[in-house]
Amino acid sequence: MTRRSLLSWLGLALLVGFAGVAILAPVFAPYDPLLALAPPLSTPSRGHLLGTNDLGQDILSQVIYGTRSSVVVAASVTVISAVVSWLVGLTAGFVRRLEGLLMGVTDLFLALPDLPLILLVLTLVSATRTNVILVLALLSWPAFARVVRSVVIGARASPYVEASRALGGSTAHVMMRHLLPATLVVLPTKLVLTMRYAVFAEATLAFLGLAAGDSIGWGAMLNLAFRDPLLFSRPVWPWLVLPPVLAIAALILATVWVASGLTNLRHSGRRANTNRQHKP
Repeated sequence: MTRRSLLSWLGLALLVGFAGVAILAPVFAPYDPLLALAPPLSTPSRGHLLGTNDLGQDILSQVIYGTRSSVVVAASVTVISAVVSWLVGLTAGFVRRLEGLLMGVTDLFLALPDLPLILLVLTLVSATRTNVILVLALLSWPAFARVVRSVVIGARASPYVEASRALGGSTAHVMMRHLLPATLVVLPTKLVLTMRYAVFAEATLAFLGLAAGDSIGWGAMLNLAFRDPLLFSRPVWPWLVLPPVLAIAALILATVWVASGLTNLRHSGRRANTNRQHKP
């Protein structure tokens, strides 16, 4: 097993682990993350393995519930973004009269700067979890819409597509039966890359204070910690900062390793196909 494939499997195991923690957060968390149960800024102890924050809340419980928050946001953004990418890409690649309009809208979204636009929108509307998910999803679909469109353009001249149209297949039938399967090869990469984007963006927004007031997330934990001007003069600062930072880094690294493995697998498949085609 190569080093890259080993990292890919490790990344996949981490993603599965994060998903399990998110689903079973009430089981794994020793306390309610919103309750003040101990003296503020307590160091790690048997009762509180990672100590407490300046409100007396258990840090370990907050990290566990923060996993649920990050995974829910990332999964929701990924699903919505993938659906929009494939709808636009399939339609633009096959329905030629709509191609110019859809690609114009796609290029407009690609040209927009993400962070200033997100900050503007969430400042104008309430920064609820739903609004964060919608804003991130609507800004993460354009790049892969172009990828899907390019795959469809290459497949629409295939003999089986022409035969289906000649037999009276409707546009929707041809798109769903013949063109959609051809584009699914890039779907796993889209999913993991969008998840990485969503995790980092959600944590950044929460760190900047753009999160629901009652939300428990890794970025919100860092926001609360860094409100203390004497943070780094306190002996407990590593327990306030490092757990959410390491959780964010681990989840992002997991998606990077899985995406790298999927890219390598796709390239290996292409090389194998090329070798078979050139074999005498």
